[in-house]
Amino acid sequence: MLSICIAIHNWDVNQLVRDLQTQAAKLSVPYEILLLDDASEYDFQLKNACLDFEENVTYLQTYVNLGRSIARNTLAANAKYEYLLFIDCDAKVTKKDFLKKYLSVLPAQVVVGGCEYRKRRPKKDSVLRWAYGCAREEVPAEKRNLAPNRSFTPFNFLIQKKIFTKVKFDEKVQGYGHEDTLFGIELQKQHISIQHIDNALRHEGIGPTKQFLQQTQNGIDNLLALLERVDDREGFIQSITLLSTYHKLKSWHLVGFYRLFYSIFKKMIEKNLYSIKPSMRCFDFYKLGYLCEKVR
Repeated sequence: MLSICIAIHNWDVNQLVRDLQTQAAKLSVPYEILLLDDASEYDFQLKNACLDFEENVTYLQTYVNLGRSIARNTLAANAKYEYLLFIDCDAKVTKKDFLKKYLSVLPAQVVVGGCEYRKRRPKKDSVLRWAYGCAREEVPAEKRNLAPNRSFTPFNFLIQKKIFTKVKFDEKVQGYGHEDTLFGIELQKQHISIQHIDNALRHEGIGPTKQFLQQTQNGIDNLLALLERVDDREGFIQSITLLSTYHKLKSWHLVGFYRLFYSIFKKMIEKNLYSIKPSMRCFDFYKLGYLCEKVR
């Protein structure tokens, strides 16, 4: 009935798998846990490969990094049950009824559980990623359900396999960012409803600020590439706040002014983002500034 799919890259998933096993064993439904190590460093391969000997666990290994979209699609292709539960490898189970709560909403087409973050502030070089997660990603289901497809995130979600087979993740999206955006849009185009519930996993993979800013830039690069090949260009722009803001500036002939503003205050903005109390408004300025610099 339930295939739990976890793509792994440079993360120890032993505790995550055992927590899921403990809960799944109490549900009296058939289940499997599928793991795909996507070319992790050798130390992580050693730590995780032993899980292949665990009951109801299958461990797959690649030696060339496929990327998140291909990895998830590969897991789905190897799954044998009708419901797929995708979980990011850097998630932590914090609720004893996590799996039970998902099963309680079946039959459902697509269900997103959400994510949460530790309340304690991390070390200074990782504060931005944590602050962003707390402010923008830790959102209650009631609010996410107001715009269910725009609020889609692949961090922790359940989907019928027959629906996933129709949609899949876009394998042309490389690196960090926005394969989830396309997935949510495609579900909407096919009139597939997304249900959001409060069933969060804790996101533990809080990387350093420098890495997060690089990932943010990569995500914006992906956005621009996607914009060139989507069918409904205007609909895509309106579904992404960053793009719609840029196009408002463009319609008001203010892009050049914003580039100048950003060039003057860029160092001040970056100083704030690397600080112990980064501002989400400064982060928004940073993203818009990078986009304005990219589009000439």
